[in-house]
Amino acid sequence: MSSPSNIEASRTARSLAVALIGDPFYRAVTVACGDDEAARLAMLEAYFALALAEGWQAGRVDLAGDGCNEVGNGAAIWTTDTPAALRQAAYAQREDALRVLLGEQGFAHFTAIVANMEHALAPHGLQDAWYLSIAGIHPDAQGRGWGAFVLAPGLAAVDAAGAACFLETYNERSLPFYGRLGFAVAGRYAEAVTGCDYWLMVRKPTAA
Repeated sequence: MSSPSNIEASRTARSLAVALIGDPFYRAVTVACGDDEAARLAMLEAYFALALAEGWQAGRVDLAGDGCNEVGNGAAIWTTDTPAALRQAAYAQREDALRVLLGEQGFAHFTAIVANMEHALAPHGLQDAWYLSIAGIHPDAQGRGWGAFVLAPGLAAVDAAGAACFLETYNERSLPFYGRLGFAVAGRYAEAVTGCDYWLMVRKPTAA
């Protein structure tokens, strides 16, 4: 979809921050906040604003609304088949901003976790697959079908492209949800920086 208003984008970034603040990856990259959860929430809001901007520039973003069809309850952010040069430029721009936002240790954690995940991913031959990089729904809106709703357009686009797609999750409880959408566990990995296991899930190409 096209970029929403600044208010909608800000609400969405905030919803993602609230939804994902407990995730081991996001705890690790916001290490500079220590025990200050308000500071962590603010840092993550800025983090997700950058991720949304990158998605709108060189990927795909789908937003979840509420009962009044107002945008802001959450989002799904995809890396797609956008030309590699555009994706690399958008990623480099976000990376430069993250270096400042996260601080030295937080950014070091970010780059190390990404490298660890890319190493684990390499044998799976998913270089041409779409990647569901971020998905989250505000806790107040969970349990009402918004998760499946926000993923449906992206999955339809994946199927139309005849592509595979994949995701990584630290949340074992989310495996059945993604399983119902056609994803299957392709591996479980211990990640050194977070000290936690995560799961790689892959969805095979489906005919359009």
